[in-house]
Amino acid sequence: MLTITKIKLHNFKRFRDLTLEVNPDINILIGDNESGKSTILQAVDLVARGSRTRVENIGIDKLFNVEAMHMFMSGTRNMNDLPELYVELYFGNQANEELEGTNNSLNLNCSGIRLRCSLNDDYSELVSQLLRDPNASFPLEFYSIVFDTFAGVPFNAYTKKLISLFIDNSTIGNPYAMREYVNDIFRSQLSELQRIHARHAYKDSKIQFQANNLAQYNEQIFPYSFAIRESSNDNIETDITLMENNIPIENKGTGTQCFIKTRLSLNRAANGIDTVLIEEPENHLSYMKMLELITLIRDAKNRQLFISTHSDLIATRLNLKKCILFNSASTDICSLSTINDDTANFFMKAPDNNMLQFVLTKKSILVEGDAEFILMEVLYKRTLHKELTSSNIGVIAVDGKCFKRYLELASILGNKVAVITDNDKDYIENITNNYSEYTQNQFQNIKIFSDNDNSRYTFEVCMYKDNHIICDAEFQTPHRKLITLDYMLKNKAEVAYILLKNRADTLAVPQYIKDAITWIDA
Repeated sequence: MLTITKIKLHNFKRFRDLTLEVNPDINILIGDNESGKSTILQAVDLVARGSRTRVENIGIDKLFNVEAMHMFMSGTRNMNDLPELYVELYFGNQANEELEGTNNSLNLNCSGIRLRCSLNDDYSELVSQLLRDPNASFPLEFYSIVFDTFAGVPFNAYTKKLISLFIDNSTIGNPYAMREYVNDIFRSQLSELQRIHARHAYKDSKIQFQANNLAQYNEQIFPYSFAIRESSNDNIETDITLMENNIPIENKGTGTQCFIKTRLSLNRAANGIDTVLIEEPENHLSYMKMLELITLIRDAKNRQLFISTHSDLIATRLNLKKCILFNSASTDICSLSTINDDTANFFMKAPDNNMLQFVLTKKSILVEGDAEFILMEVLYKRTLHKELTSSNIGVIAVDGKCFKRYLELASILGNKVAVITDNDKDYIENITNNYSEYTQNQFQNIKIFSDNDNSRYTFEVCMYKDNHIICDAEFQTPHRKLITLDYMLKNKAEVAYILLKNRADTLAVPQYIKDAITWIDA
């Protein structure tokens, strides 16, 4: 089994230069749309397939970094500076002379394969002349597509070195994508000799059908005759499909298709598959089916997995340490491999959360419970006189005991986080000492906010003391025995909702919450 240790992209789509160290088992790619997650999957898939036709069908112009082309054309246009595109996959130690060599951008003696798109030297003189024209376009039509190993051995779709499967659940229902997936399974399970025998047997069966069945009808159309079409587009690999309980999987529901394709790719009996690439495995799956899929992926053996996802469940249950974060605003990439094992295990077992919202949001407010979450939008508007929804600030309700788990991630990611929490009647112990690693400005992106008056020990107490006339009017009734504050403490979420519905325009904001909002917005 070949295992990728490093992926290097140069002038490939949005990445001018990227070196990505990867895990030997599971790699979870998370990020906003257009951040580059799918680009990594596509890059690995293209190199593994070794198909020039596939690259040509996509178009080199769709793969080549636009900025690199623009910089060359707006510069001196020196032929020696013509940019090239390459994708390199570095493998772990391999005793394979066909893979090992220095034919890579790092000039290292190691194992790997690569795709290169660079100027065909045969056209150098012609391209040099064309580039003298100020209105010339970038000469991509004169670029060649080459697949070779680090030993300099060329390979193609039939002599590929890395056996991979790409499950793109974003294209579920696309007949071409389904046929391609079935062909990948077919090729991975049969040797080249077995595939040749299967092709010949299939062709022979068509000839036999023509001779034994169609021939009897030919007299009816004489001098013409019926025949089975023969072409490269009509063969076993275009006609073959996969069945489950005698039903083609393309006739199954989209969610079932996703699950079957992933399960079959990870099946231990599916020998010969090195790498499985999965695009958005959560597509079309119910919650329970998603949990089943996560177990399936977690238990996979002898496979290296690359999974792009927007799912909290997948990211946390498969281990946050395996996550690689992509940034849509830049080409910076951050691995979460350094987080504490205990924190990673916590999120594996914790109830469903908004982890990806937290990880992908540049500014977040963490609050203790539902009441603060319900009222935060109106408190924000009352403080800054603008809408929270337009601020790109996320609000997440977190059990107060879990704040440090999120803050550990923030310390790695660098996203700005304001924690709004209760002092629980002891500000020194519960805030200053408990969060000592954050309360002395050790991290400029993290700050803890709590009322420092121990008598204002919780959110409801602060809201009541700053809004007692409003609260008494709303919650003190002739038939209610509890005093207002006790009622608010026993019915936190309901009280917050009533204040939001009836008093949003008149609520006073506690000072510590004002401070948090002002700081996070800056």
